[in-house]
Amino acid sequence: MSPLARKVYRQLRKRLAAGKPSITYRELASISGDLHPRSPALHAALGEVANACRHSGLPVLPAIVWRSGSNRPSTGYYKVAHPRAHTDQARIAAWQREHARVMAEIAAFPLVL
Repeated sequence: MSPLARKVYRQLRKRLAAGKPSITYRELASISGDLHPRSPALHAALGEVANACRHSGLPVLPAIVWRSGSNRPSTGYYKVAHPRAHTDQARIAAWQREHARVMAEIAAFPLVL
């Protein structure tokens, strides 16, 4: 993973350890290097984290990153984490299941991925 993806992973894991079930893109961008919430680099790093989680048999940790106001991930999340979900209803259901898995398996996330 890239250095930014590793940093994003650490921030998301820290958020879970603090018992917080979500973080906005804006908050994550700010603590990950003063990035813009729509930064392609930030979203690429989130994609790297999602792929690394899948490869390691873990739930997709970026499921806890939400757009402020909607309390759901942006469309880019679904493309990486749930590419087979083609309707809004299917995407939301897949994300809700993934978020529940993340919250149920907090202890499974290693310090370094």
